[in-house]
Amino acid sequence: MSFLYPSLLFFAVPALLLTFLIKKKRVKLPFNPKIVIANQSINYLLLPFVLALVIVALARPVLKKPLLAQKSAQPLFIAIDFSNSMRAEGRLEKAKRIALDLIQKTPFKTSLLIFTTNPLIIAPPTSDKEALKMALKSINQDAILTKGTDFAKLLEFVGELEGKKNLVIISDGGDFKDPSTLEKIAKKHDIAIYSIGVGSRSGALIPTREGYLKSEGKLVVTKRNPNFEKLGNFYDEQNYLAIVDDIDKELSQQQQNEIVELFWIPLLIAFLLYLHAYTTLFEKLRTKKLFLLFLAIGVHASLLDEFALQRGYKQIENHQYSDAVQTLSSIPYLEARYAYAVALFHLGKIPEALKVFKTIQSKDPKVKAKIYYNIGLCYEKMRKYEEALRFFIKACQLQRDGKCLKKIEELAFKKNQKKQLLPFAKQKIVPKAGKKGEKSKQKSGGGSNINLAVQSGSAQGGKKSRGGSLSKKGEAHPVSSKVYELINKGYIDEKRPW
Repeated sequence: MSFLYPSLLFFAVPALLLTFLIKKKRVKLPFNPKIVIANQSINYLLLPFVLALVIVALARPVLKKPLLAQKSAQPLFIAIDFSNSMRAEGRLEKAKRIALDLIQKTPFKTSLLIFTTNPLIIAPPTSDKEALKMALKSINQDAILTKGTDFAKLLEFVGELEGKKNLVIISDGGDFKDPSTLEKIAKKHDIAIYSIGVGSRSGALIPTREGYLKSEGKLVVTKRNPNFEKLGNFYDEQNYLAIVDDIDKELSQQQQNEIVELFWIPLLIAFLLYLHAYTTLFEKLRTKKLFLLFLAIGVHASLLDEFALQRGYKQIENHQYSDAVQTLSSIPYLEARYAYAVALFHLGKIPEALKVFKTIQSKDPKVKAKIYYNIGLCYEKMRKYEEALRFFIKACQLQRDGKCLKKIEELAFKKNQKKQLLPFAKQKIVPKAGKKGEKSKQKSGGGSNINLAVQSGSAQGGKKSRGGSLSKKGEAHPVSSKVYELINKGYIDEKRPW
């Protein structure tokens, strides 16, 4: 236990010293000693203790529970240099292999980026390792027109994301000369940099279709930039897997404390002592011990329930829905049941959440409107659109709300239906009957939009996948050229395109 304002505790000492002063003054009172002894009571001694306990409550006693920083809260960003110099010595292939190894080992959510003069995110933070691998394999280097390297733009791009960022940069270092400038940008945006160097210090030529890259008639020799080794935490091709352990160790040291307030305990004791010293309440209750016991239990239980309810609200705000379900499950309050159902809904336990919402009763129209709205959301998730529409209408009748009206508009023409097939699920196509001896053909343009929506992703019968990036399991499909527009911006103005 600790105190938020420990300096106030010094005032408790003189408060306790009042006990002796009051006693000394009591002795000097001009009464008959027999009367004093006969009527002597220690109630007057309780007042200094009451004052001392109030001072202790003002000092804010708390319990600090350490909470380890959640790994999922800080995703790992892996940025791969796709500049022209990465073609030398097979650096790009090494960089991809390093990225795949990190994806395989890391326990964190991972995001993939590629960068040249401009950065481009190719996979948002996710725990799906296979999707990350396929995204990396789908990148076509020939579609990237920018060939230079700009670390500042990469850091600014990652810096726009929220929270603390762990950024792994796999590169030969480009040609920057001042790492302190980049470190200032990283510090400004709360980015921890982990640099992995590829390429040799002796240098190599950059292969092209015509031979090797030249600048002003001279062959361009690219070396690993020694300044890159001074950027953040540096690793080479041998020890790069230590990054995961180092980040894990760093997160383990970052502890957050959950503060449990205890000020109400000394305040409650002080209040009871005051009642005992200056009222006859306890004398009246002395004959009703059983009633007093039930009263004490009821007060204690209600205080604990109130504290648990507030903790459950905080857990929902922090998206800790599993913890919130455990905290709120046994609290009988209407607010707790409502929050409990909300937590179940976010965990994907829709039928359970629906049952809880249906058990909540209230005479307040606004509260009933919220309950009906959430019941409608549950039915919508279960694809029971007629039931969902009915409850959304009930909610709007009690309280008109923009979200509710929008839901009614969306569901007005929907009916109860089974879960539809995913857009990339295999579907059977029945060809139109043609003339005898002729083979039916698929058209690829014009009025065949309906067929295109369900036909396979390639002319050879490959499966169409989500977003069109995968064809067969384990095989990457080239990304559309539209994706490269951001990274190719300004390629004609590059001064050192390598």
